[in-house]
Amino acid sequence: MTKKMKGPERIAKTVETLRHWQHLERQAIENMSDLMEKTDNLLIRQFLEIIRGDSTQHHRVQQFIIDSLTTTPVSLTPEDLAEVWDAIEAHDEVERETIEIAKELKEECPFFVQKALLEYLIIDEEKHDHILGLLGQFKKNLYPYG
Repeated sequence: MTKKMKGPERIAKTVETLRHWQHLERQAIENMSDLMEKTDNLLIRQFLEIIRGDSTQHHRVQQFIIDSLTTTPVSLTPEDLAEVWDAIEAHDEVERETIEIAKELKEECPFFVQKALLEYLIIDEEKHDHILGLLGQFKKNLYPYG
């Protein structure tokens, strides 16, 4: 049976694991860049660019998590959310509209390649909608009555 780690040990292990993950993301970025140089096929390059961009963003989020655990604690106040909440809600409506547009286009599209790219866009837009929903959960936790 493994011993349960205490707070500082758990944080150190989390940071160590995140740094290893960042190393893997940097490798993915480099690999995608290398592969992009080896092909002139626009479709392949598009997919590789998507992966490279996602890996870059993952690396940034991992660093944010590391920083939040080691140097810059995360804070969020009701005032922080209140400043931007109306704009967030408006943008979330736009995200939902783009999801519906993409789904309609995919349904009508007879071509495999374009249909696959539309599927990617749907997944990404749904991810954006989910992330904005997480902000809504933060808001509920900050405002216990609404």
